Amino acid sequence: MSDQPNHARAASRYAADYILRWVEIANEVHGSDLLYALVFTALWSGNYSHVRDDAASDPEDLSPDHEPRPLTVRQVADSLALPYETVRRRFIELLEKGAIQRVGRRGFVVSRSVLSSPEIAHGQKRTLASLARFLKELKSIGVKAT
Repeated sequence: MSDQPNHARAASRYAADYILRWVEIANEVHGSDLLYALVFTALWSGNYSHVRDDAASDPEDLSPDHEPRPLTVRQVADSLALPYETVRRRFIELLEKGAIQRVGRRGFVVSRSVLSSPEIAHGQKRTLASLARFLKELKSIGVKAT
């Protein structure tokens, strides 16, 4: 009998644990508002999706070539498969809190000062540790990152 089904169950369990740890961290950073955290994360992730890890680790160190790319409410809503209006309301909250900035008609970016804040930096550090744990768990059952 193959170990494949057992590995699939274990990998699914490890993935679920990772997601739940992310939710816990996101709730702490964003005041227990998971939808706010998802919209915020989708926006900053999309803003910097073109920047590879070898470019710069600190948002303050980014060269002009690596400026954040603005995203629209529609792009974020589509990426999360959420209604436009739901995401638009979160964008309004983010704007009011100063967490994001409008870039003309091109869209929105997460403010660099917010990305550099101690709360976000601590959350990212915890998320990285959680990801390392997840990858170690996958490696323990023979799943290799390629």
